[in-house]
Amino acid sequence: MKSKYKTKKTSSIFTVVILIIIAVGLLGFGNLFSSGGNSTRSTRDIALSCTLDMYTKFHIHPHLEIIANGVKQTIPPNIGVTLACMHPLHTHDNIGTIHVESPEKRDFTLGDFFAVWGQSFSKDQVLDYKRDASHEIAMTVGGALSQDFENLILEDSQHIIIEYKPVENSE
Repeated sequence: MKSKYKTKKTSSIFTVVILIIIAVGLLGFGNLFSSGGNSTRSTRDIALSCTLDMYTKFHIHPHLEIIANGVKQTIPPNIGVTLACMHPLHTHDNIGTIHVESPEKRDFTLGDFFAVWGQSFSKDQVLDYKRDASHEIAMTVGGALSQDFENLILEDSQHIIIEYKPVENSE
């Protein structure tokens, strides 16, 4: 009987020690992201890092739409979300809402989101569509033309449309 009791007690102590190690690890992990904006990391470094909801200090939702040759492209769900990591810039569904949930209030850019997505975006390319003699890339923000492209600072409720289309008056 003593042997079973000893094994149970040892197992319980081992479990408690493991749980403490995990808790300390999570607290240490969170401290990496809770610098309150005093970090010297770039917005791209923060965007590509992992975070936890409990450390969110900055939370906005811009909306992105991409149209290529008149066809609306799907913004995939769970960009920036895996079992091991949630990036501060991510999506949850396929409707184009970008969730910016960061441990620091920063001027995140549209280029930061595309970096998390692993896709190309600039005035010369969106996804696999490249500007050429007969096609252009145009971007509107809130209905107004913008030349900021990857440098566009994301804002709450912003509506961004990127369009790959034939150059007007090209033949």
